[in-house]
Amino acid sequence: MRIQVEPLTEAAFEAFGRVLGEPGSLPPDIMDEVSNVWLGFSGLMGIGLQAGQNVTFLKIHTRPDFYDKMEKHDTTAEVFIPMEGRSILLVAPWKDTAAPDMRQARAFMMDGAKGVLLHPGTWHAVPYNLTETATYLILVDPTIIEKNDLHVTPVEPDEFDNDSLNQ
Repeated sequence: MRIQVEPLTEAAFEAFGRVLGEPGSLPPDIMDEVSNVWLGFSGLMGIGLQAGQNVTFLKIHTRPDFYDKMEKHDTTAEVFIPMEGRSILLVAPWKDTAAPDMRQARAFMMDGAKGVLLHPGTWHAVPYNLTETATYLILVDPTIIEKNDLHVTPVEPDEFDNDSLNQ
């Protein structure tokens, strides 16, 4: 028997489950100049809604000239699982202060081979895409907004070493 291979779309796969990727049938919950975010994606996938185990979809569509803000969530860990593209993840360790210590900031290449789990309170920026777009599945409690646990703060504008962009 010969079986035709077809594109993986939400409609074509609907009878078998859900496609993990950008939910083309729904608008993003958060949109800004750098990214679009779909919160609570796991409810759509039927995998449960336990705190800290919810799936969010992140699509980074624009590369800013530099990063001038970082965020953290004090009550939940966060997982970044790259699906498409290459990007750089900027992080700084948790401190009991209103802003990260950028002298301790580190930048890591995210090439799709590995994901990361951030401890609660770890400062991070939206990944900096090196390709036209970069997409991630994010595991985070989608109630961070209603729990007032999305802490964003301005930082001195950060640039990445040009050598790291060519790796």
